[in-house]
Amino acid sequence: MKKRFLFLTIIIISTIIMCSCNQIPDAQLEPDYSVQKQINKVNSFPDLPKNYSYFNYKEKALSLDSTVFNFAFEQQAKTPAYNPYDQSSWSPLGFWIDQERQPDGYDPLTTGYLKRTFGLPAYVGDNRVQSSGREDLTYLSMLLGSTYAGIDKSNQVFEDETYNFIEMALSSYDTGCKLVHNAGAQGQSFWYDIFPQIIFARLYDKYQSIPYMKQMVLNGADQWLQAIPNFIKEGKANYEFVGYNVVLESPTMVGDHIEPPNGGLAFLFYSAYEITKEEKYLIGAKKVLDYLQDYQKNPNYEALTDYAPFVAAVLNKKYNTSYDVGKFLDFVFEGDSAFRPGWAVMQGEFGNYAVDGLVGQAGDYAFSMNSFHLASVLAPLVKYDTRYATAIGKYLLNLVNNAKVFFPHNISLNHQTMSNYLAFDKEGAICYEGFRNNYNGVNGLAMGDATAKFLQPCDLSLYSAAFAGALGGIVALTDIKGILQIDLNNTDSFGANNYQNYLYYNPYDKDKVIKFNGGNSHYDLFDSVTKRVIAKNVSGTCNISIPAQSSRVIVVLPANSVYTKENNKITVNNIDIAEYQVAVNICNLGSRAELTSESVIKLEIAAPKNDKAINMKILFNEIEVYNGEPLEQYSYDKAMLPDTDYTMKIVIKTENGLVDYCSKRVVAR
Repeated sequence: MKKRFLFLTIIIISTIIMCSCNQIPDAQLEPDYSVQKQINKVNSFPDLPKNYSYFNYKEKALSLDSTVFNFAFEQQAKTPAYNPYDQSSWSPLGFWIDQERQPDGYDPLTTGYLKRTFGLPAYVGDNRVQSSGREDLTYLSMLLGSTYAGIDKSNQVFEDETYNFIEMALSSYDTGCKLVHNAGAQGQSFWYDIFPQIIFARLYDKYQSIPYMKQMVLNGADQWLQAIPNFIKEGKANYEFVGYNVVLESPTMVGDHIEPPNGGLAFLFYSAYEITKEEKYLIGAKKVLDYLQDYQKNPNYEALTDYAPFVAAVLNKKYNTSYDVGKFLDFVFEGDSAFRPGWAVMQGEFGNYAVDGLVGQAGDYAFSMNSFHLASVLAPLVKYDTRYATAIGKYLLNLVNNAKVFFPHNISLNHQTMSNYLAFDKEGAICYEGFRNNYNGVNGLAMGDATAKFLQPCDLSLYSAAFAGALGGIVALTDIKGILQIDLNNTDSFGANNYQNYLYYNPYDKDKVIKFNGGNSHYDLFDSVTKRVIAKNVSGTCNISIPAQSSRVIVVLPANSVYTKENNKITVNNIDIAEYQVAVNICNLGSRAELTSESVIKLEIAAPKNDKAINMKILFNEIEVYNGEPLEQYSYDKAMLPDTDYTMKIVIKTENGLVDYCSKRVVAR
């Protein structure tokens, strides 16, 4: 009798504990529909690229590292002397840089880095390193790309010597302005001043034990934080400058050329906040995104804007903001940049070569570095907003298929500017800077600016090839052709990487089953798209069904995990792994579309299984033109709107109180 009473007592206590924590059995997790947000440009991409074949970017990145760093087998520091007429003189590509002195009290934060470091040319055979010195953007990117491909650059062995190339990266720190920036005067280019600082911060995320590195990252964030109040034009916040001199505390203008700092600044502040949790950095990141949230132009320039949607998604997820991730993705994907017209994620073909997913000047010039880099930022975004899983999965599949045109061994010699393959690059790991449409009579030409603009002998580009390691560190094969395993953690700098997350996109019109190998330890698998436990306490290989033309985001969890649901979020061990959300999409408009009263705007709503949208508002800037039941299409009343530019915003609300919105910059006529 006592045993029975004790048993009942344990059950009651256990039940009370479970209820107070909102713990729920797996069977009571509500399976969700695949609530997805669209990227309109990606809708035009093929589900499965024509003539699809997998290209092993990780293998190329490992070969690239071996080719680029073979200078480390030689101990002597030599000034590079690349003979433009003798390709054999172009290798070794890299070179040691020795300092003449190291004073007492050496401190890289004040004296600068005074130990041995190294340099790389921007392009193969680029003799400008003799007069201008190395380009920091190149060698920092190479370190990061190799790291993402799985190489420990802080402990790399060459014969009997071990080198810490990450410590050598401290030599990029400028003690005068307290920034990591490209060679040359600081303040002339946001791109050259901010991008190297970003790469340095992302390196620190992978190598946090390197002395002085943390402080250099934070010093850079502090300098840019102090600069923000000076981004003013005519009394209003304005980031439309070419650069900013942090010592003179002055924005820089050179003619009409503008290189907005965009999401790059937001990322630096976000990074500093995740390192320190000091509120000033989170406020700084929000200030940048607040500016972009209300911005009526597309500020896209080079790769700095890539970080805006990522930081917005992270802040929305972790810090309860409501930034317009879709608008920031439009900045990147659409071709209406105000400062580099046509700069976008591409679609279509150059001759017989598909360019869907490549980045560059639409219809003209795709660039490899930008194409690889964007993937490193958008892949981890999915972890923070799984509603973009299918769109980004489809984009990445097309990118993986099409970016191989940058590599010399993948195209015929009459479709590239080099007349032969490099003898010292047997794997063809050094890629071309770009791929051009209808240039000099060739439709689809692998080339670069080195020969066309800088009078250098070769268009094969180290700064471009470096980020192939990032793409290689993200994507891997599954046992089904066309379904990739996309690692959402590897390039998620300062991210929530407690549990491994993988994205699988199925391009076929039928469900497909892949094999997942989780190793010998027992584990659970949870799909954060559909909020479903799909495997429990398994080990080794198990099957995962991927719905047709849809996606799963698989979270690998400890075996027999306990799931807690509160405020629409599902957690394991107090870590968010999924969230119930609603989505609204504008289906048939690109950015800056011209609207008339005859224009039919098609709308799509997706809500969780046991919820539904009950209200929709439509606004043009602050003018509310509709408030009522959700619509599938809308045509506005011309009498309500003067002819001008607007941000059209669609806001929906569900029975359970979930809210979502989307927007497009449009022109009303």
